[in-house]
Amino acid sequence: TVCGSPPGCTPRSGSVIRGANVMKAESRMGRTRGNGFVSVPFPDTEPHEQKSRNDVIPPLRLAKVLQFSIPALGAVLADPLMSLVDTACVGQVSSIGLAALGPNTAVFGFVSMVFQFFSVSTTAMVSRAHDEKNKTVGTMKKSQCASDALSLALLCGAVSTLVLFIFGNAFLQMMYTPHELITPALSYLYIRALALPATLVTTVGTATSLGSRDSKTPLFVASVTGTLNVLINLFLVLGPPQLGIVGSAIGTCLSQNLGAVLFYAHMTHKKRGPDRLTLRLRFPNTKTAAPFVASGAVLTTRSVCVMSSYSLATASAASMGTLTVASHQVLMGIMTVAQFAPEPLSSCAQSNLASTQVAIHGRSEDSFGKKKHGETEKTQDLSSKSLSLSEKKYAKEACQLLLWCGFWSGLLLATGTYVLLTHGSSLFSSDTHVVLSTSAMAPILAPCVFVYATVCVTDGLLFASGRVFFAAGASVLNLPVVAFLISYSTNGGFGLVGTWLSLLAIFGVRLVQNLCVVSKDYGLVEFSVPFFRKSLFHVSDNTQPKPRRRNLV
Repeated sequence: TVCGSPPGCTPRSGSVIRGANVMKAESRMGRTRGNGFVSVPFPDTEPHEQKSRNDVIPPLRLAKVLQFSIPALGAVLADPLMSLVDTACVGQVSSIGLAALGPNTAVFGFVSMVFQFFSVSTTAMVSRAHDEKNKTVGTMKKSQCASDALSLALLCGAVSTLVLFIFGNAFLQMMYTPHELITPALSYLYIRALALPATLVTTVGTATSLGSRDSKTPLFVASVTGTLNVLINLFLVLGPPQLGIVGSAIGTCLSQNLGAVLFYAHMTHKKRGPDRLTLRLRFPNTKTAAPFVASGAVLTTRSVCVMSSYSLATASAASMGTLTVASHQVLMGIMTVAQFAPEPLSSCAQSNLASTQVAIHGRSEDSFGKKKHGETEKTQDLSSKSLSLSEKKYAKEACQLLLWCGFWSGLLLATGTYVLLTHGSSLFSSDTHVVLSTSAMAPILAPCVFVYATVCVTDGLLFASGRVFFAAGASVLNLPVVAFLISYSTNGGFGLVGTWLSLLAIFGVRLVQNLCVVSKDYGLVEFSVPFFRKSLFHVSDNTQPKPRRRNLV
């Protein structure tokens, strides 16, 4: 899942996407001069410009958070809203078609998670190139990065399309898709699989724009493609052709291909002047593919584990019958939109708190905790103390503000979800059973949305502090737990209620895990556990005053 920020709204870092700061901060937060290490906590501030390490840093304000998050919200919600429109249109025509969307949503969601490294890696590399002082050199680097990413994306998309055509039926069978749903589900899968190369090109185009501090282009492309998808759905699904799920697949396929064309045209347009990219597509090799695959492997592992939980839930619902999986598809559509809404807050955490990971992991470690060649333990110790008291106070108060924003946004989203399910379930299906079933799930889905909104913000805080391995490791450990809970609820006859209670339970576990680490890293609480590293806000010199706590409620 990807979002960005408008130009000029990040006071301390240039990163604009979840995970991008994780790879970027290490290379820009410090510089080596001679045999000594010079700490540079802010990438845009040279050492001679720092008058004092304890200068007061303006705190992160709510207005700045909103300025960052609101413009990015449209681009983030465009794709989930597109899927929700598909669900609503198909549900008005046939419950069979609505149920057939369920397994397909899980399959294509899984594919998108596998290739999430395109978003993370491309944004980070383009962002570094964009910060080059020599703009000509920066444009050349951006062109090379975008060319390599597009070449690899086209290859991966073509291979994925071929795999889905060959093994699509087997994948649906693995999802326990009922026999009566196989034919419409396969029709949707084959048509939408044709758009996978364009989907990955769109992903690279979005990442390239965000890395260049351009959030307007992704929002424009998302608006155009979303509008086209709605119009095609209204005509092919609800209009005279009455194509149902096939019409929905055609609309999605055409919209995603249009998005790829728009991004390619934007990157190579002559009116961009010196920012115009020169794209040279070539067959990827090990050298060109390694920066994308290696840097995003950890995050992809985490994302795949998270998506596997939803896939298991969909498989459980599919095993309960057509109407149950139709109800589950409506719930998943709403949940997907609700869980993407807090993503801008997560990116805001990373963009404004990227420098904190240097204090935790040190200059001698890269973005994924590996020690860099040639760095000594002495250098590592020096870098681990690179944050001043004012910087620690800034990070702590920013963390508190973002957590409160996540809390209130989650409460707002949960309230909206409850109202929508209890009073607007008929918008997503004309089947009385599906409407009643989804309405009855409102008391469970609303808490799921609330908890996940806070989890999303804490994920951003973890990535900002460089806890990538922790996030991935926790997801790997949580996967068998949620698998057991879903299996137990299914075999125990708890139905759709048991499936979603299992998801709610694992969301709660993730929230507790994240809060423990975030509280330690950002100094919200002081406790000593051998598993955690030294707190970011620990001050070894007792003569130095501790940062004053402030209630930001």
